[in-house]
Amino acid sequence: MKKITSLAAALLLILSCTACGNKENSPVSGDISASPVSDTNDAPHITSLTNHMTEKERSMIKCGELTVTDHTLKKPDIPQEGVALEIWSPEYNLDFWTHYHEYHPNDDYMTDEDIAEVIESCSEIREDIIHSAFVDGEIVDFAVLPPLDYDGSPVEFETAPNIFTSERDGELVSFDEEGNEITQEEADALSSQYEKWVLNDDDDIRDYIAKIAESYINNGMIDEKDKDKFVENNLKIWQAVRDNSYVRAAEGSADLYYANIYGNHDIPVWEIDVDEVEKIAPYVKEYNIYDEQLDTNFVVHVTLPPDFDASETYPAYVLTDGVWRFNNCPAMRQAMEDGKASDVILVSIGFDYSMDGMDDDNRTKYLCENCEGFLDFITNDLMPYLGEEYNIDFSDSTLYGHSLGGTFAHYAAFNSDKYENQPFKNYIIGSPAFWSPGFLPYTDGESFRHEYYYFDRNDSFDKHLFVCGGADEDPVYEEYYGENDSTLTGIQHFMERLEGYGVKDAECKIYPDSEHYQFIPEMLVETLIKFYPPVS
Repeated sequence: MKKITSLAAALLLILSCTACGNKENSPVSGDISASPVSDTNDAPHITSLTNHMTEKERSMIKCGELTVTDHTLKKPDIPQEGVALEIWSPEYNLDFWTHYHEYHPNDDYMTDEDIAEVIESCSEIREDIIHSAFVDGEIVDFAVLPPLDYDGSPVEFETAPNIFTSERDGELVSFDEEGNEITQEEADALSSQYEKWVLNDDDDIRDYIAKIAESYINNGMIDEKDKDKFVENNLKIWQAVRDNSYVRAAEGSADLYYANIYGNHDIPVWEIDVDEVEKIAPYVKEYNIYDEQLDTNFVVHVTLPPDFDASETYPAYVLTDGVWRFNNCPAMRQAMEDGKASDVILVSIGFDYSMDGMDDDNRTKYLCENCEGFLDFITNDLMPYLGEEYNIDFSDSTLYGHSLGGTFAHYAAFNSDKYENQPFKNYIIGSPAFWSPGFLPYTDGESFRHEYYYFDRNDSFDKHLFVCGGADEDPVYEEYYGENDSTLTGIQHFMERLEGYGVKDAECKIYPDSEHYQFIPEMLVETLIKFYPPVS
């Protein structure tokens, strides 16, 4: 452990903000507190910390230019109007399945035997085939695809009844078209029962698509309310093939589309707006910093402010979940460029590019399960090291976290007294997911409700808290709450506890018209301006 218990009394800051968690002002307001952030101009500035890095950790530090755009999830080039078809050549089709497990290393749904069967059938394909279809920029899930040479002539299909499978308790279970569970023997028997369809015109095609849609509905693949749109979109696909009016999408477009929508945990990526990030690339240093305690390499981006002067001192605004939040640094830096905020060093903490920082299993591991070790890394390794590289004013710096990161920011604030180093004055606790199945197992169920017993150890709290959430976010994760507080209720109870502790330097804002994360870009710029207003 590199955590050091402080032997000195914490620096007393003169604080004056108003808490918003009292009964008269519960956190449902869209207004940020009008009280100013604490003025520390008369307080001593902390510009150095004790670095507890090991020799191995120091020897492994790497610093270079920005490479994040090499690890960015690209979006498929799909037109927003009309029909686009992803068409696979026989060579691509065979290559894809041959290397399937290389492309999808975490997929254990397709066994080696399954892949071998698909490869065998692919080896018989001699023509281009339609793999996926997009209508008006959106993929048509479970599309009923025509043959690529469909020209309006009657089409004959020999189809077996649809058989659906899903995983239950680690086993694959089969269902028929009506959604009834069937045995493997019954599935084999059904698969051999072919039905002949002759589609002569659009009416026949519509009936055929509608029949398949019903089986999809019975098995929960599409909703009843989406049936009409499903049928119409598939008709558009057939008509586009018949009229040769489609656009050909690149092979692999569907995989990219789904990865952007649902995340692709097989290919670690950073969610980056390349055009915006490239604007600030000349002002960014990328650090790879290894932590021996966690046996983990972190990618840290340091974005320097406009007119950076190495002899000057700057606060640091530190963002966890860098895989997303580095994306907000261009707008935050632009606020400095525009004179809306004072110059601040922006620091985003992400995982090594080989690790998927969007995966909640990874986030849970560091933000919850190993929150103590992660806080040790930030407090005793990262911030002291950055303080050696840049003149950082630790007495006026900020730590931000959201969702599971919000639970971490809460943990960090109320365990800060256990450390000799004090790198942060401000803590932003965004939409803390105290209810999360990823968070609860790593608490005793009560300690976080007592702010980790900070007030049993201390008579006062010398940090500034900004707590925030989205007004419309509670329904998003309702299925996970159980008997626990929802996000907004948890925020309200937290603010009430702070009032009971006598904490005055805490405020909250609930952003209107926002679910769990939509408010974050606005909030980050807003708090930057609030905490670091321009110097008159």
